This record gives sequence, structure tokens and C-alpha cells, in this order.
Amino acid sequence: MASDAEIFASFSTKDISPSVSLEVCNRGFLSACVRVKEVSIMLAARRLTWARVRSAVAVMAPRGHSLPQAPRLLNNAACALHTRNRTAWQKALTAEEFTLSQTKPGTTIAAVNLLQDQKMLQVRWEDSSVESYPYIWLRDNCQCPNCYHPFSQARRVMLKDLDLSVACVDVKVSNAGEGVKMLWADGHQGTYDAHWLQERAFRGPKPEPRDRECRLRQQLVLHDDHALLTFLESMEVMGVAVVSDVPCEKDQIYSFAKRIGRLKSTPYGETFNMQTRMNPNNLAFTDDCLDMHTDLPCLAAKPEIQMLHVIKEFPGEGGETMLSDGFTAASKLKKNHPEYFDMLAKTLVDFVDVGIEDGVKFHICWRAPVIDLDVGGSIRTVNWHQMSRDSRFQVSSSEAAVKWYSAAFAFRDLLYDADNLVELKLQSGDMIVFDNLRVMHGRQEFCADQGERWLQGGYLEGDSLRSLRRVLREDIAA
Repeated sequence: MASDAEIFASFSTKDISPSVSLEVCNRGFLSACVRVKEVSIMLAARRLTWARVRSAVAVMAPRGHSLPQAPRLLNNAACALHTRNRTAWQKALTAEEFTLSQTKPGTTIAAVNLLQDQKMLQVRWEDSSVESYPYIWLRDNCQCPNCYHPFSQARRVMLKDLDLSVACVDVKVSNAGEGVKMLWADGHQGTYDAHWLQERAFRGPKPEPRDRECRLRQQLVLHDDHALLTFLESMEVMGVAVVSDVPCEKDQIYSFAKRIGRLKSTPYGETFNMQTRMNPNNLAFTDDCLDMHTDLPCLAAKPEIQMLHVIKEFPGEGGETMLSDGFTAASKLKKNHPEYFDMLAKTLVDFVDVGIEDGVKFHICWRAPVIDLDVGGSIRTVNWHQMSRDSRFQVSSSEAAVKWYSAAFAFRDLLYDADNLVELKLQSGDMIVFDNLRVMHGRQEFCADQGERWLQGGYLEGDSLRSLRRVLREDIAA
């Protein structure tokens, strides 16, 4: 096997034989990304690698190769680095270079038109049919690596950074009708594949069910029933509690869970470790800022209680935990904007998570409204996850999509309102436990190359906690 240095040196050759493997290009490129820190050199390496891959595509495609490695190579290029250089790196890349067209034969754009007064992109297809796409939906679902994390297949754009007034200043059809390029007022360029757009048309039948290629101390809590009862009651009433001085060792979460409830297994396992990974299948495993969210709304039975044990907190600036009461925000929305509340309570949203964990592939999806009500009309749960909310939309028209965004933005503003937002820097040894049906959580960005951040998480069945609370009350009263 060739060394990394030999592979990197081979990028300077002008020709490529059909036997050259894209996997070799991939390995060499990743090695270059990890080792070379200067942005200018990284850009040169990336351009050189890209030219070589294109050459491989040109030679191998006519011979009938499907080139399944090519998308992975480009995805790796998008997220090989989570360092200080990431911003400069990504700004220098164009969305087009990270996109291998997936357009199917017969899906061709004939013309596009900007409906500025309606803030819509109008697309006329080759069969003369016409579809309109809202600017806000297009900007929210930009597929470039700055806006969409290719490995975790999660949206990186934060809802708090979007606005209904988003404006497009130019549009053109690209690649002979196989895509469209949009230049936004802030200078950002979005590239949208024709087949991708056609699959997400707002009018017409929707896929069913949808398919995608889709502060008590530890000793007291564990051993003192009075303290444990106080903890459980706080959790049930307030929605969140923090336990201090838990040993900073892996798997302490099992001992804690055994005392207060029963762990719920998910596609990420019975527990999961939140550490920065090279090829993350979830944005939680990066150093990105995480928008406010509830975990795993893509499951039919979303975990009710979440635990996060801080084994090692990031020592530098950044990484602060954000908490917001979703029930309070929803109640204020109902009082101040009942039409927005109804929109979020009645519109079904697709949530999707696709990946691989411990060698096991998973593809989970569920459809639910943002505000889920019980039969009595009370708020049962809030489903809010910007990163995994699918671009397919269960609305009848593009106008209805814009109305949904208006409602979502009003709800977003309440979540981030200073009266409803708590921001704290957790410390090593903290165990935070919160109601995942109610409490939103997020994270500020941090720089992974300045220190390690390691949290171990897990989920509990809410019924087991409530059962224990009743038992303790009865025992203490007796």
C-alpha cells in the first residue's frame, strides 16, 4: 500500500489510468486535510484532488462504473476539518464543486423566474408544468456544505439566523436544465438539483410514508430518599435538574440510571458519547453550534427524559449549554398568535435521521406536528429539530409553506427570548437531566482543536421516574 506522502505526491501527475481507485484519492485527500494547516495550501491540495477525481470520473464513467465512492469523497472534503480554518476553507469552496448531479433523465428545467413580490422562485419544467418554491424554504434547505452537513445529513443553518425577508438577486439555470443557481442578497450562492426540487414540489401527491436514499450532590441523590424525591419532583414540575460532583468517569450514567429509572435504547445505543469525530453521523459529534432542539423527534416514541454526564468540559470559550422551555413558548404563542399556534399544531412535519452507529445502519423517520396536543387540547410534546427536519413538506401549497415559516419564526423568537432562555457553562462532573418532550436544548460553538469536550448521554423512560416518585412518597409518608 502506498504511503500518504506517495499518494499526495501522485496528485501532481497529469494523467490517470482507469485502475486508479477513488478510494486512494479519498485517503490521500483526508491525510492532506488533517496534516496541512495553511488554508492556501489546503485549497491547492483540494483543487488538485478535485481535478484528479474529475479525471477519474471522465475515464471510468464511460466504462460503465457507477462511481459510488465519489459522493463520499466529496462529503469527506466538506467535513474533514473542524478547526479554526473551517470557515476560511468552506468560503473558498463553491457549492457546485461539492455536488455530483443526481438528476434523473426526463427531469429538466426549461426556465426559471423570480417572483419578487411573492418572494417565490417559479420553475417551468420541460413538460410545461410550473411549480413555485418560497425563497425562505430554498434558503432554509440550501444543500451546500456550509448549510447542510453531508455526513450527518443534517441542516447546519440555524432557524434564528433566517428571516422571511430573505431576498434573491439573481437566478440562472445550470447544467443544461439539470439544476438552478440562486444568488442571495447576502452574497451566498445556493445550487439546487432539478430532481431534488421536483421531488419536493409543494403541489401533487406526497410520498407515503416517505422514502429517502432518507443541584444536588451525587451521594445524596443516589442514597438519600428525601433528596431523590426532591430531585424527581423538580424534574416533573420544572423540567430540568442538575446533579453535581458525579465522578468524571465513563459509564457513571449507568449507575445513575439504575437508581432512578430505566434506560431507553435508541439507534445510537443505550448510551452515546458526544465527542468530536472525523466523519460524524450527527451534528452533536462536531464542534458546530447546535440550534435549540428536542432529541429524536424522528422516532415514533421520542425519548421522554434525557441525561447528559459531563466527563470533560471544553476548557476554552464556547460550548455553553442553552435551555429553553418549549411549553412556555408554545403557551405564549397560543395567547399572542393563536393562528400560528394552530398552524404548528396541525401541520405534519417529516423528521429523518440516517446513519450508521457501531457498524449498524439505521434509517428512522416520523411525521408529527411541531406542537403535539393530547385529546384534551393540552400540549403533550414539542417536536423541534432544525437539523433533521426534512425538506419534504406536508403542506398543500407554497403559500401554506410560507405561512408555516411565519409561525415557526414566531415560535423561534419565543424560544430565544431572554425571559425563556437559560445559558450555562456545565462543569466536569455535572449531570444534567431534563424533560425531552418539553425542554429545548442547544449548544454554542467551540473549537475542537483547543481542547476536548466529552459528554456521555442516555435516555430514561418517564413512566419509571414517575413510578419511583410515587413509591418514595408512600415510603416516606409511612
